Amino acid sequence: MALEVAFHLLLLFLNLSLVTSTDTPNIVFIFADDLGWNHVSWNNPSVLSPHMQELAETGVILDQSYVQPLCTPSRSALMTGMYPFHLGRQHDVLHGTTPTGLSLNYTLLPEKLSYLGYNTHMVGKWHLGMCDWSYTPTYRGFDSFYGFYSGSNGYYSHNTTENGFPGGGFDFRDNERVALETAGIYATELYTEKAVEIIENHQIQENPFFLYIAHQNVHNPYQVPNEYSDLYPDVEDADTRIALGMVSAMDESVGAVVDALKSTDQYDNTVIIFSTDNGAQQNIIDANYPLRGYKFSVWEGGTRGAGFIHSPLLQGIPRVYNGLMHVTDWHNTILDMAGSQSLPDNDGFSQWEALRTGQSPSPRNTLIYNIDEANPEKTLIGAIRVGDYKYVMGESDTVNNEEGPWLFDLSDDPHESKNLVSEKPILANELEELLMAAMSTLVPADIPEDDPIGDPSNWGGVVTPGWCSSN
Repeated sequence: MALEVAFHLLLLFLNLSLVTSTDTPNIVFIFADDLGWNHVSWNNPSVLSPHMQELAETGVILDQSYVQPLCTPSRSALMTGMYPFHLGRQHDVLHGTTPTGLSLNYTLLPEKLSYLGYNTHMVGKWHLGMCDWSYTPTYRGFDSFYGFYSGSNGYYSHNTTENGFPGGGFDFRDNERVALETAGIYATELYTEKAVEIIENHQIQENPFFLYIAHQNVHNPYQVPNEYSDLYPDVEDADTRIALGMVSAMDESVGAVVDALKSTDQYDNTVIIFSTDNGAQQNIIDANYPLRGYKFSVWEGGTRGAGFIHSPLLQGIPRVYNGLMHVTDWHNTILDMAGSQSLPDNDGFSQWEALRTGQSPSPRNTLIYNIDEANPEKTLIGAIRVGDYKYVMGESDTVNNEEGPWLFDLSDDPHESKNLVSEKPILANELEELLMAAMSTLVPADIPEDDPIGDPSNWGGVVTPGWCSSN
């Protein structure tokens, strides 16, 4: 914590806000929601996403990029550079009536970028707390926010559907203002228009910008204009067909963002990052194929994220980056590309040199998928990877009804089909010891009981901050 405070004060002291776009790039970070490994065109040519395909195949495809199994944990890791089990955010998502949020003890990525001279903007899904205003985006470093606070929202109604709100409530804001005029308009269209507006308005600015586009697609409820789902007439399952249409709708949004960058002569000095926040849900057929498992799990299907980085500033492109990455790494990587002279001491590594040049190896050899001690069954769920070996304990086995623990060689078995525990018991024990050593640093899961006072029915039918005490 002291290091975070020291970092904050150091940036203020150095007055790094004097850095301008002539020294540092614009950064566009696009976070898809519940997007599976097999629902991107560079892994599955039957998916129609030509704009993202062009960016991926002319940039750097991230083949070993990992995220958390759930929305809130992944977003927490991105914003802080910390593993969620070091934040208390390892167990579950934040519900609409959860009286807490991402700890205010941490200075988040947009605030750090603002110290470096960036204009910071967010469009889309927040899902890092909203019971108190201090948890919301414009209080945590974003100059502007256009989107919703909770975790799941109707794409047209903008009415929350998450379990924490039994009656549901309207959830869409333009900065802090309730944006009732958005009702009835497809969310992705709204996000696209706002992102393009931000880019177009920025061309007269001297400072660089950070634009965080946190798409809803392809999180449920499965909703998309028919023109997109009709692109997949041979897909019989309705949810899967709509989800694929949602990928194509998001792809069109990405294309519009790139067009705006080019038309305003900002493309050549912009880095575009794309990643999913976790794998797809089980009901979307073959979305994570051929990986094992789904969202909510530490199997590869829940945590190995489809992604790429694209920019004319990258060298030796196109290429595939096989270096090990984790979502915590984006925190320091972005600060590094933004010109920070001092990177925070957290769980992430800067991958900028390796991604930029293609000449350096990944600085990461180990990652912890998660450590979750708060399960109702009192089962500790955890997973660790060292090199190519992955050790899993406590996870549900949806394939063989096997109890585990499990050990896999991902270089030879990326689908986690062969348990090597009996063949390599010493290695399995060593990895378990490493996982248990990491557990000694765990912050207990922050999961207070939901408070019904936060239900929108108490606030005029609108998702409203201000009913809890921040901590």
